[in-house]
Amino acid sequence: MKKRWGIFSISILLLIMLVAGCSSTTKTEGSGNKEKGEKKEYTIKFAHVVSASTAKGKAAEKFKELLEQKTDGQIKVEVYPESQLGADQEITEQMQAGTIQMNAPFTGVLPSFVKQFEVFDLPFLFKDREHVKRAVNGKLGEIFNQHLEKQGLRAIGYWDGGFKHLTNSKHSIKSPDDLNGLKMRVSQSPLLISQFKAMGAGGVSIDFAELYTALQTKTVDGQENPLSNIVSKKFYEVQDYLTLSAHGYMAYPLIISNKFYQDLPANLQKTVDEVAAEVTDWQWGQAASDEEVYMKTLKESGIEMTELSNSEKEAFVKATSKVYDEFKKSVSGSQELLDAIKDAEK
Repeated sequence: MKKRWGIFSISILLLIMLVAGCSSTTKTEGSGNKEKGEKKEYTIKFAHVVSASTAKGKAAEKFKELLEQKTDGQIKVEVYPESQLGADQEITEQMQAGTIQMNAPFTGVLPSFVKQFEVFDLPFLFKDREHVKRAVNGKLGEIFNQHLEKQGLRAIGYWDGGFKHLTNSKHSIKSPDDLNGLKMRVSQSPLLISQFKAMGAGGVSIDFAELYTALQTKTVDGQENPLSNIVSKKFYEVQDYLTLSAHGYMAYPLIISNKFYQDLPANLQKTVDEVAAEVTDWQWGQAASDEEVYMKTLKESGIEMTELSNSEKEAFVKATSKVYDEFKKSVSGSQELLDAIKDAEK
């Protein structure tokens, strides 16, 4: 009897030791080699090319603030504005390589990765900001994400860059003929180059970070940009004429590395999405209110401002209409994109 009790006691002791040993090595899921209760931390490098004072720059800082707050610091965000980590093209390539996690590039650089983004380079595509917002939050945005994910990227929002206008140092521009012979800086998009070529202007591709110097040294005569960039980069200091043409729209897709996103636990993915949506709403409101401040600054700068009448704008629409044919021939799924934009107009 004593022998049986001794064997039973040893068995109980071994069982207790085994249970104690298992509990001492249990880790929180996703914690790697951290001790029990600790959570794995993540770092997002968020790089962009514009001034921190713009709506986009301020939104990047707000994204950092809210995401760190709502994840209790489990996700940390490092923001690098004003091309500190390179131009948009370089930043996006680094996202694919995994060394940068986020960017909000202007749409003109994205056709190098997803050809379908060339649709944003078409002239007079959107009627107003609300038209844009409906499109990117609907079918158009869905189409883009399908293509972005094939490139290792994911859009978690679309920020408002504003409508583009023309500036130059030669003379006022009121008609397409006034662009004849001017050297205009555009992004590397062939559709933008074709637009200016159709009006007799030469399209020159220059990095945004180098544009002020190019305008100052007369390497180019003029450029196209939203008011936010014209003011924040002080292009009005080296340009004498501004035409409020609203001939194109600049969106800023809020893009995250898809691999980084997929590697996040489900609860953190949800938080990233929620913060992105909240900051996107805030950024659109900020961008709209900033426009009034930019207009005041430009009026005080002394730059000569020209606002096109409906008939004058129609002349630009007619002069650049053939660019749509070029787009349809060169971009796969072009009609689906145009239909999505047309449907969002309603």
